[in-house]
Amino acid sequence: MPTYPGLGRYLYWSPERGSRMHTGFNSYPIGIDSDSRGANSEMLLVREVAMMVVMDLLTDKPDFHAKIFDDEIVKKWKAEALAIPDEQLYQQIANHLGRLPPLPKGILDEDCLDYCIHELRAKAEFYKKTGLVPIMDACASACKSDTIVDDSLKGELRAAFVKLKEEQGENPDWHPRSHDQVQNLVHPSLYPLVYGKTRVFTDEVVGVEDAIDKWAGKGEVIPEPTLERPESQPEWEWRQVEPSFWSTKYQWLPANLQRQADGRFKFTSYINNLHPTKHADIYATIEKLVEKALPAWDLCLTPYERASTNGGRNGLRIPEPEDPSDENEENWDPPSADHIDLPQKYDSEGEEESEEEDEYGRTPKEAEWRRIRRPIHPKAPPFQAWNYQVDAGNRLRDTYDRLQVIVKMASIEIATNQVEFPAGNWHVEGQMNEHIVGTALYYLDSENVTPSYLDFRMPTSYDQDDLQGKVGQDQFDYVEQIYGTDLKQTTAMQYYGRVETKEGRLLAFPNVFHHRVSDFERVDETKPGHRRFIALWLVDPETRIISTANVPPQQQSWWLENTFQHATEDNASDIPQVIAEHMKVRIPNNQIIETAVSTGKSLPAELTDMIKQELEGDSLLMSLDEAKEHRLKLMDIRSRVHESAEKRWNRNEYFFCEH
Repeated sequence: MPTYPGLGRYLYWSPERGSRMHTGFNSYPIGIDSDSRGANSEMLLVREVAMMVVMDLLTDKPDFHAKIFDDEIVKKWKAEALAIPDEQLYQQIANHLGRLPPLPKGILDEDCLDYCIHELRAKAEFYKKTGLVPIMDACASACKSDTIVDDSLKGELRAAFVKLKEEQGENPDWHPRSHDQVQNLVHPSLYPLVYGKTRVFTDEVVGVEDAIDKWAGKGEVIPEPTLERPESQPEWEWRQVEPSFWSTKYQWLPANLQRQADGRFKFTSYINNLHPTKHADIYATIEKLVEKALPAWDLCLTPYERASTNGGRNGLRIPEPEDPSDENEENWDPPSADHIDLPQKYDSEGEEESEEEDEYGRTPKEAEWRRIRRPIHPKAPPFQAWNYQVDAGNRLRDTYDRLQVIVKMASIEIATNQVEFPAGNWHVEGQMNEHIVGTALYYLDSENVTPSYLDFRMPTSYDQDDLQGKVGQDQFDYVEQIYGTDLKQTTAMQYYGRVETKEGRLLAFPNVFHHRVSDFERVDETKPGHRRFIALWLVDPETRIISTANVPPQQQSWWLENTFQHATEDNASDIPQVIAEHMKVRIPNNQIIETAVSTGKSLPAELTDMIKQELEGDSLLMSLDEAKEHRLKLMDIRSRVHESAEKRWNRNEYFFCEH
């Protein structure tokens, strides 16, 4: 009998915990839990992050994959990069969660740009084969593509959005607390799995075409998960669980996909909140987008146990300095106080004044040297090629014949009476319940809006013993400046860069990246603007969770429409008025139902009361109003989950003050 976290298995089950004593299992890291193996980055030098920033900018240039081999064009590009002010780079890259170390000069130099050009030429060759560009890649990797989704598929997705927006008509589903700026077309927070309410099957029996007609309203109510430690789990292992990262009330529902004989994946269970029969064409379109996302996920997602030198980069370009102590004169320019001159001071009698030491025992020259000295950045090493190609057998479609994906389709709308769309908060996707390991975003339409970006960061380990062991007591000013972070007591967080979310771009990344959307506004203030996108969230293939294959559609309106789909105005009077009145609320603006309300059959009062109780009870699924109430509660819980995660991230601090 199949088992899932929260249904047959304890809620907190994962491959990492459930198979810790076994070998050969894969484990994909998830960023909400910074203790998850593979969820942390190493500290990156400001110089290396600046190189990633520059490479992202250059790969946004038209035909970069061809022009990168033209030495004259490359010469101009290098000059452009070297002209970027240090202040601009440092403000973007440095860790602003604590005291900001002094600005280090000369962040980029010729050697850095030479390295970047070599790397971009390697990425250009990979792009020619795949259409993908690895970006923001050090200890984890993202990728982008402006070509992998062709015009035909883009047109199908646009048509899908038009169809779904028209379906909502004058009653758009504005996401709660979005100030009527985010219109949900498909969103997993509506009609989610509700523990103690939702009806489920242990077996994966619910499909796509038959989901409503055969399965709606059936199944057994899922119990609320227990918080007690299972006898099979050691107590030491249980203590590693952070309960606040899970919800015992709600879970988003993924749709299942199955690999077909031709190698392509097809939905075998319905997408939550996308009608499975009315929108069969949209299902086919999303399947095509999943096919485009798979190679991007292959590049970005590597199980912790299979980390290697193929696929996305997972290692540093510039290694940690060998002798980063402040006492190493080779780390500074000028190297010591002996290399600076100060005007000699004389007393009233013309005699030279003796140099007095300050409270730290420093002479005036030493104090001035400390004020003006600038760190010498570690040099970019000779270029070492990285194999971005994912080996056959390691791709998702080779390893798994079943996948689970959560779908979201949304349109951000800025009306003429609204100034801008505000910046978002740092977050990772989902709760631990959803086991999301990868994101693919496709931006299909932007009109009358300024550019928008996603910023990325990752936690690092507070435990930097190797680096701390290389510096003396309080001798880490140099380290702070070349890494752009306060090491005295600041959140251990590493910035990775930002990528533009331009129209026609597919962006994929692992769910170890914290990310945040920037604000944007309308270009022409007299006209409205919008940005539309579809999100695909990949569930850990090693952790199959409760899905729409287990949960029949909960939408009451779908069941009512399906049940009375053969009703016509000629036979509308055969529908009992009590049912018609109930349907009118859930299916507005339907002429047949309106006719039934006015001409339908009357029933005895006792029977009418029985039907009302049945219609308004748990047995006939979930009304839209009830679903929206659950959505608000779910949002509150998820906010608390992310607040808990943020507090935990912020408690993870560097502390170089003591040895």
